[in-house]
Amino acid sequence: MKRTPGTFYNHATKCEYIALSRVAEVVGVPASVITDAISNGSLKVQEVSGCKCVAVVDLFRFKDEGGAV
Repeated sequence: MKRTPGTFYNHATKCEYIALSRVAEVVGVPASVITDAISNGSLKVQEVSGCKCVAVVDLFRFKDEGGAV
């Protein structure tokens, strides 16, 4: 994934994150779907550099499981 505003990379864990404000846009679903997924525990929110984010790995898993329909 190309580095754009709202993306973060943790070199220690080799994990990439997307800011919560951009998740719905990146996945291509309404924000309410993302809100529901966070509420029911399907997506875990983490704080990176003071910004609430979701791991890209978790987004792919969420999308593959049919959560992003």
